[in-house]
Amino acid sequence: MISDSATIRSDRNAHAVALGEKIRQAVEGDVIQLPLSTSQRIIARVTDGIYREPWAAFRELCANAYDADAQRVVIETGSPEFDQIIVRDDGAGMNPETLAYVVQNIGGSSKRTSAGAVFHTAQEADPDLSPGGRPLIGKIGIGLFAVAQLTQHFQIITKAKGERVRTWATVVLSTHNESRLKETAPDAEFEAGRVSISSEEVPECEKDSHGTTIVLHELRPEIRRLLQSVNLWQAQAELGPTGEPIVTPPKYHIGCLTDQKRKLEGLKANLPWHDNDSPLARFQGLVRAASESERGAKRSPSLEQLDEYLRSIWKLSLALPLQYINRHPFDLEGGSGVLFLDVPQGNRRPEAIELKSGQSVRSKLGLVSGQADIIGSFDVLFDGVLLRRPIELSMQLANDSRVGQPVMMVGADEAPFPEAALGRAGGRLRFEAYLYWNSKISPKDIQGSLIRVREASGTLYDQRFLDYQVSEQNRLRQITAEIYVLEGLDGAINIDRESFNYSHPHYIYIQKWLHRALRLLVNRLKLLASEDLGREREEGRAKTQQAILGSAYSIWAARRGEEADPPLRTSTSFVELPTSVSEASIVWDRQPKKEDVPLATALSVVLEAYGVLSELRAVDRAALINDIIQVMRAHGSK
Repeated sequence: MISDSATIRSDRNAHAVALGEKIRQAVEGDVIQLPLSTSQRIIARVTDGIYREPWAAFRELCANAYDADAQRVVIETGSPEFDQIIVRDDGAGMNPETLAYVVQNIGGSSKRTSAGAVFHTAQEADPDLSPGGRPLIGKIGIGLFAVAQLTQHFQIITKAKGERVRTWATVVLSTHNESRLKETAPDAEFEAGRVSISSEEVPECEKDSHGTTIVLHELRPEIRRLLQSVNLWQAQAELGPTGEPIVTPPKYHIGCLTDQKRKLEGLKANLPWHDNDSPLARFQGLVRAASESERGAKRSPSLEQLDEYLRSIWKLSLALPLQYINRHPFDLEGGSGVLFLDVPQGNRRPEAIELKSGQSVRSKLGLVSGQADIIGSFDVLFDGVLLRRPIELSMQLANDSRVGQPVMMVGADEAPFPEAALGRAGGRLRFEAYLYWNSKISPKDIQGSLIRVREASGTLYDQRFLDYQVSEQNRLRQITAEIYVLEGLDGAINIDRESFNYSHPHYIYIQKWLHRALRLLVNRLKLLASEDLGREREEGRAKTQQAILGSAYSIWAARRGEEADPPLRTSTSFVELPTSVSEASIVWDRQPKKEDVPLATALSVVLEAYGVLSELRAVDRAALINDIIQVMRAHGSK
């Protein structure tokens, strides 16, 4: 018996195939007009934009390209005017059937379903993988319509390898109307806009070309103003009671356009790179700018030094499945100056991970996150800037610290959900993670924890470490952590991909794991600092003891002569006071305290240099030395 859901999927597939064939035939200038419909009323709100910032919309388009096995994405924003934005990728592209499925099934992705093999968006053997073998990021089916955050009018130009036609789809979205939804039945389809589809036959030489281009027309005015940092420039132009700007202007920016209506004067760009820099050098300049501190500045460096446009580039680079600006944290090696610790099971304390010189923590522990891309590479070029993950872990301390060296705690875990409880738990959960400590983490925007699911992240760093309740504010500001989820947690991701369902079993398990790892790391840091303090105090005591004895021997030499043998041998550690000085024996009926032994020894030398001890009885000699120490102690306590 075929289930209702299977029947619905079969009907959807058939409709997409039929529409795809119709698109193939529309190569003589015919245009197919269709409504954008969905049976889920909540998905209708997608067309009004569900993402908080423009970079999040770029993130979803790049994620779509990644899932399509693209190796390169090029984004051209037309900065600083932002009249039109173009996003091109060299991914698999869409044939007419796939495009038909996309526009007819908002919120019903073919990825991670049996339809993925039919429409070439997933492997037949494993729907969780792209045709090329990448773990798929998308699954809901709204990524393409992330552009609704930016505009209501856009074009999709796409072609799959081997196809004789290139397909064009022009989409005009409708504004969400709550009153219309109230008038419709719960299961009724909602028209979210209109799409016009046409196709053109390509010459034989372009038959093997492939990829997708998204052209965004008529950006929303508020989006243009945001990317142009209009509100920021207006705020910094206003002066407070002291005559200072209410908002400090960003040091690095794309400039400010003249706007008489908003009383903004034109300002030339001050970018953190030079015009002749390579795309990678430009990104490196951006990361340096975000991490640099002004001389004498009390505040830690942050993205506040960048305008909204540059911040968007930084945030986008943080979210995507890209290479790191230097190297993956798991590729740090022994001999690098970092103390590596494991995340123990049970009540065991963390132990050092012993790495040979040149051996990576990845190879030592068999970690898989961040391995070479199975397709070969994934690069994003944003207005001539080659993006990388903006995280670079230093091998040296940023500031002096008692801990003595950077510390990285590394671990992997798999939730022990019983087989019978996997349904309630949301499936299997596997992840790898690191927690890195340094005396200063900059910019402050990478302080905290970041969760990556299938190498991508929709969130920024959580500086509360998933609601960690222990008050360790100073230590927590010195820690950055990344959690790489290899399997699971998908069900906990909310529709905007920028937050989690905090009650989901997978989220709760990761939260508890992270909190335990934090406690272990902080306790180890305190122990290392305490040990360093103990060593410093011991060294101080030894120096003090040596100074006391040196002074006493100088007096002895001055009184008895340079060649006179000292009564006691010089030493920096004393267990007990010798029982005689020259011919004067000392009977200790009350031994000095251990910390007073060096002082007692020095006093014995000085007193005998003047011949004082020889004039006293043995028991009185000890009493005299103890009494002098007692008087010195009493004076010192005042």
